Amino acid sequence: MSPEDLETVRRAYGAFARGDRETLRTFLAPDIEWRTTPEVPFMGNYVGLDEFLRGMGEWTGAFEEMTTQVEEMIDAGETVIVQHRMRGRGRDSGVEVDLAICQVVAVRDGKLVLMHDYSTREEALEAAAQLQG
Repeated sequence: MSPEDLETVRRAYGAFARGDRETLRTFLAPDIEWRTTPEVPFMGNYVGLDEFLRGMGEWTGAFEEMTTQVEEMIDAGETVIVQHRMRGRGRDSGVEVDLAICQVVAVRDGKLVLMHDYSTREEALEAAAQLQG
């Protein structure tokens, strides 16, 4: 992945971490696809900018407080694997959540076009290799 695309991914995750949805929107392609894992309460496949933002809103809205931090970025050729940790407290339940997620992210024309979630780093590495063909 080009240094410019890696920087786009860093900046997009930074905007999400700050809760800056307007800036985040500028980094997302109109046809972005986000596929979640069974570990999250809103498992699904969100296609298109509006659906992506709706899914993000459901996720963040479920928490009274939430933080996310990128722990590692692995250049996987045509994609990047982003390992990040989300922590928060459930809005209704008060339950503390500490969730590590690995995402395979693809960039096209300076915009994120694909974000697939995986439970483990190994699963994400395997998926990234398969995407390369």
